[in-house]
Amino acid sequence: MKVSKGVAGHLQPEGLLGLLAALLCPGLVESQFGGAGYTPPAPICPAFKCADGEMAVGNPDHQIWSYGCKDSGMNILNAASFDPNNPYANMGQKSVDKCCVERDICKQTCGMTSKACHDNFQKCSQKICKGDQNCQLQAMMSDIMSEPYDDEDKDKKYDPERAKCKGYNRGQQESCRCVPKKDFKSAVESNLKGFYSKFNSEKLDKKGDIKDKDEVWKKWKGKEPDMFMALAAKYKSKAVEIRQKPKPPPYKPPADTDFEDTAGTAPGEDESMAAEEATAADSETAPTSQDVDPEEAAFDQKLAAIQAKKQKAKEEEDYDAAADAKEEAADLIKEEIARLNSKKAKAIEEEDYLEAKRIKMRIQKHSELEVLRPGGLPRYAAGSALGVAAGFFLRVESRYTAES
Repeated sequence: MKVSKGVAGHLQPEGLLGLLAALLCPGLVESQFGGAGYTPPAPICPAFKCADGEMAVGNPDHQIWSYGCKDSGMNILNAASFDPNNPYANMGQKSVDKCCVERDICKQTCGMTSKACHDNFQKCSQKICKGDQNCQLQAMMSDIMSEPYDDEDKDKKYDPERAKCKGYNRGQQESCRCVPKKDFKSAVESNLKGFYSKFNSEKLDKKGDIKDKDEVWKKWKGKEPDMFMALAAKYKSKAVEIRQKPKPPPYKPPADTDFEDTAGTAPGEDESMAAEEATAADSETAPTSQDVDPEEAAFDQKLAAIQAKKQKAKEEEDYDAAADAKEEAADLIKEEIARLNSKKAKAIEEEDYLEAKRIKMRIQKHSELEVLRPGGLPRYAAGSALGVAAGFFLRVESRYTAES
């Protein structure tokens, strides 16, 4: 298969939440993919339309392409079937990549309906997965992640209905053209000859015409889109260009804004500190007190010791100890923030705004530490598949929120 570069992609928040729910609740996946006989409803997208007196046929210049979904699989250990004597026994991964490619073929075959493409994908994935939760999760993820974000989306509000039909609508626009009704049959034959000349010339006679043309029309008349989709799927190793879905661009933090610390802003603080903050902004360095706070120095020493302990545990692959150290650091930081908030309030009360500003900046520094990121997940055994997966989606979701 050919390989070329595609467009950078992003997950939408609804997709992230769905994936996270599936990771944390495998039973949800089972109920959605066969356990209770439920499948997601098919999107109802508008068909490609031509003007009166014209009919839609395939565009012979369109190159069918797909990202596939080889990179959308993720193994989640099933506790019910976990064997401690052979922990990797259930890590074998089925692949629904074939279903993803054929779904994209369907979307890019002129005249196919969005419902038919959806139903074909569900049947294909269910046939391959046969109740395997890892495989079902892969199928759900690949369906959610099939349409990458592109530049035209960045200034638009996310519309879930539009997103469902985006790939189908694009595929039909690129793969269809309009011809007069009287030329429809000849256009179909021309497309079929063009396809066979590229991928199976044995279907053509010496003159380049279609062999058994009457039999072809007898079998496929009124079902021309199904015929071209079946052909593209049959010869997909040659007919479909597999594109590489690149990773999203590096995250760029938003422009500098006023930081609101954990305890919030005290009443009247903004007005009383406005002049002092404006003066501090003109200074090259942050305001500092003349004397070092011994409690702050003690905190810094404790935190450094805990972080060193955590790093050593990671190097020794003692992930439980590393997780304990991380929680210990988080508790220590929360206590320090609470102490600093009280101290800042006292500085404001005494109209020592330079000291209040210094403390506020220190609170900001502590609050930005990774161990205190909002929206934290329940603790899982460090290094487990579920823990790694949950952490990954938390980071992606936090990133999307920041970009929005």
